[in-house]
Amino acid sequence: MQCGAALRARGVGPSRGTAALILTHGGALSNLPLFLALDAGLVAARGVDVTAPPLAGFGSTASRLRDGTADLGTTGFTQPLADADDADPLVIVAGSGLRGMAIVGRPGTALDGLSGPVGTFADDPMQVLLADAVARYGLADRVEVRFLSSLAEAAGALVAGTLAAVTTVEPWIGRLLGQGFALLSDGTDLWGRDYPDTVLVGRRSTVAARPEAVTAVIAAMLDAEALIARDPDGALAAVAHRFPTFSPAELRAGLAGQPPRVDLGGLEAAVFGRWPTVRRLAGRADGSPPPGLIDLTCLAAALRRADRASAPERISHVH
Repeated sequence: MQCGAALRARGVGPSRGTAALILTHGGALSNLPLFLALDAGLVAARGVDVTAPPLAGFGSTASRLRDGTADLGTTGFTQPLADADDADPLVIVAGSGLRGMAIVGRPGTALDGLSGPVGTFADDPMQVLLADAVARYGLADRVEVRFLSSLAEAAGALVAGTLAAVTTVEPWIGRLLGQGFALLSDGTDLWGRDYPDTVLVGRRSTVAARPEAVTAVIAAMLDAEALIARDPDGALAAVAHRFPTFSPAELRAGLAGQPPRVDLGGLEAAVFGRWPTVRRLAGRADGSPPPGLIDLTCLAAALRRADRASAPERISHVH
């Protein structure tokens, strides 16, 4: 099926808009394929005019996608599940980062013995991970969940001893473990061997109206993933300005813990497996996920293009 055709069949009309596509993204290493696609000019090389405004805070990605000020972007894989009832809901069109979330606690702590204040992030897969851990180990009466505003705040509170544990992502996980803190869960014990953290999403109307642009962005992310595999140090150097407090060694360790995976095929069950928890946390009716919440037809088209085009062997220059 042609990219966007399934959505148009459900009544979303086509339009061949030519305005710049507005992209948004988070700040964690799970966004690496999109970061590199932007910073190394791979999106531009695919012929797409895009603009990516600077990140304005931890929740700005979700806000921009919800209020329509962004057309397409990388966000936590649970957001489209929470917003599935919206009139113009988000559609998952590709992956981005694989695994790379964790609950990290004080040295010597085990998850089944966790108690006290625990920090996490509202409206994020990390909140869902913590909720599933609390349910699995019966911790509801023993932990106090506190919502934080930044990953740096989470790390600082754990180091200062004001929190017993925090949820976090790469490259913060590697830094905290290197400082002697305990890995309580990396998500695989709760969600299975592979799960996405960040995914590429677009409003349903955008995917239906601008399938060629969506496909081109995904193709650029696939180019970036191939380049990361061939030249990981060069790729990380190209985006290092986005992680100014982390060393190259920390970024390389983070990449090992959270590799890119733009091809989301085969991970649909891991996404939909979180549906009941996400809907409960969002205060939404459970029921069944609506059809079309994951639409990989643009990804399939991009994969066909990736077979015909190749990214540079190495990164020689970044604008």
